[in-house]
Amino acid sequence: MSDKEGFFIKFHEKINHSLDDVSKNNFANLESNSKRVSYLCSLPAVKSYDLTCDISKCSTDGEIFEKKDLEKAHQLKEEGNKAVQKGDWAKALEFYSQAMLFVPHKDTDELSILYANRSAALSHLEQYEDTLSDIKRCLSLAYPRHLRYKVYERRARTLLIVKRHQEAITAFQDTITALDEANNLNKEKRQKMRTDAKLMLEILNKGITLAGNPKDPEPLRKTPPKPKLPGKNNPQYPAASDAIQIDYDEAKGRYATAARDIQAGETLLIEKPFSGVLLGEYSKTHCQNCFIKCPVPIPCPRCPNVIFCSEKCSDAAQKTYHSYECQILPLLWKSGCSITCHIALRMITQHKKDYFNEIISNFEEKPSGIYKTGDYKNIYHLVAHEDKRTKQDFLHRTQMTAFLLKLLEMSGYFDNKPREKSIDTNELKTLGIDEKYKDDVALIGGLILKNLQVLQFNAHEVFELQCPKPRVGNNVIKHTGKSVFLAGAVFPTLALFNHSCDPGVVRYFCGPYIVVRAVKNIKKGEEVAENYGPIFTTVPKEKRQADLKEQYWFDCTCVPCQQNWPRYDDMTENYMRFKCDSDHPCPNVVPVPYDCNEFMVKCGLCNQYTNILKGLKSLQDTDMMYKLGRGAMEEGKYGEAIKKFIDMLKLYDSTLAPPYKSYYDCVQDLRRSMLAMGNYSIV
Repeated sequence: MSDKEGFFIKFHEKINHSLDDVSKNNFANLESNSKRVSYLCSLPAVKSYDLTCDISKCSTDGEIFEKKDLEKAHQLKEEGNKAVQKGDWAKALEFYSQAMLFVPHKDTDELSILYANRSAALSHLEQYEDTLSDIKRCLSLAYPRHLRYKVYERRARTLLIVKRHQEAITAFQDTITALDEANNLNKEKRQKMRTDAKLMLEILNKGITLAGNPKDPEPLRKTPPKPKLPGKNNPQYPAASDAIQIDYDEAKGRYATAARDIQAGETLLIEKPFSGVLLGEYSKTHCQNCFIKCPVPIPCPRCPNVIFCSEKCSDAAQKTYHSYECQILPLLWKSGCSITCHIALRMITQHKKDYFNEIISNFEEKPSGIYKTGDYKNIYHLVAHEDKRTKQDFLHRTQMTAFLLKLLEMSGYFDNKPREKSIDTNELKTLGIDEKYKDDVALIGGLILKNLQVLQFNAHEVFELQCPKPRVGNNVIKHTGKSVFLAGAVFPTLALFNHSCDPGVVRYFCGPYIVVRAVKNIKKGEEVAENYGPIFTTVPKEKRQADLKEQYWFDCTCVPCQQNWPRYDDMTENYMRFKCDSDHPCPNVVPVPYDCNEFMVKCGLCNQYTNILKGLKSLQDTDMMYKLGRGAMEEGKYGEAIKKFIDMLKLYDSTLAPPYKSYYDCVQDLRRSMLAMGNYSIV
């Protein structure tokens, strides 16, 4: 289930060895996921299994569960204070953020002081919106009253910088009021601050009156806005544009085609994941809920394992999955289970148990009506290839399910009540689940096992571009960044798109949303395919076919596979591939050598003539366009670059037929320019 070593692999091996032939045969004859799970969980070998030995061997770096720890928080805060004395505000910001992770929930005064300290660091780093957010947080907690004048004044000065003058007036008034309680401040300093604040109020009031009482500017957005589909949505599949329709045939299953001619650059789908999970190694750098990098994080109130980018994301997680996963996350990470196993669990924890009890009755009916991203039934009916699986495959996935069910029991999920007290490893001395949860094991276990099968073919990687730091005053040059895999997610509508080794679309992320755009012109009725990994320009046909067969269990029949197109490096440049332009649609390609002197060339299929002079004329501008597109791209002006590359593709498409190098140079650069529109971080 994962390449990472973890304790699950030992559990898997030992259970396999301890099952006798009768048990294995009984298991192999079971017909449903629920029965497989219930049967395996009832076997003495599983019930009496002691996971603690396996866990202790994996916990080489000490305690598996990190807890909130006030002493640790104090140490980190002290490091932050030392960094302040040295004037290293970036380091101070880092230490204060780390300290927050370890402050216990009840110590709100301690947390409020850290927010105040961090707001000072942010102010020095000129991150003004974050400064204001931290001041708001600090004041909403038990920040000592005799110190409040400091943060009110910092808020007032920050609001001046961002030209929110109406709010600054209130903040200066609050400063004056708070100075009455500043009993640790000497009289002269207090008097000076009061005088300064009154003077500022006078200046501000005059200025605002003279300017005719203008409204304050809106605060700058920290998170990327939610992307929107231009034009109309497909009424049946609202995450997709009306340029997309979903067709079906026996061999291909469901797949996307063009409902009309699609232009390169068009946005074809924007979808939020039904469920998504951040990789463990990014849990302290990226938001657990939306996967955005968080240099100014908000801690989880109950565990030091994860961070959030905003109260909105924190609340969304705490109200659903994280309230149950909070305590069990370290066990999931240490088990070595893959991200798909974690998504299979998250698909459960994000809903209450009652949700599944309510919809269980008509699970097997194919959903009709509008295809909603948030409807579990749509995931349930994605391809799982249950009929092609071996008994060993089922056994392995059912063992993982048994482990995940034990974690759910420990998390309080079956009681609809998130666990309060810390987990004791001794609770894993048995994998047996209390008999009173027998029905939950059958229902929820059956669904987890189904999820594991569906995700094998339908999960997507979530990535961001990690870009080098730009020189002062320069644009961030994103297309030289590295695509880094951060999270896994399942997007129900995108999961219906089939694979091609020459895909017509590119995918990138805005927050948790996936954005799918056309990188080619696609004719009405043609398939709109994405790519599951291997691309024909770089991977030989045999390897592509073998990889797809092994991972996705199908034989690829895309055009590059059928026609055995050459890889990019093997594309010959000594002739051009003209499209036959006869009066009747003719699919033939007319190869014309570069040194050809004729301007009318006969098609070998329809015997009509193609005027290559007309074609060459239309291609005259492509070199210049490409240079302009590349130039804009190198300067980080991606919108401009995209326009140039799209114009080029129009010219190419009217004349030549791929594959040829200059076409794929253009497609590749269009792709890179579009990727630059998505999530990125500076490294």
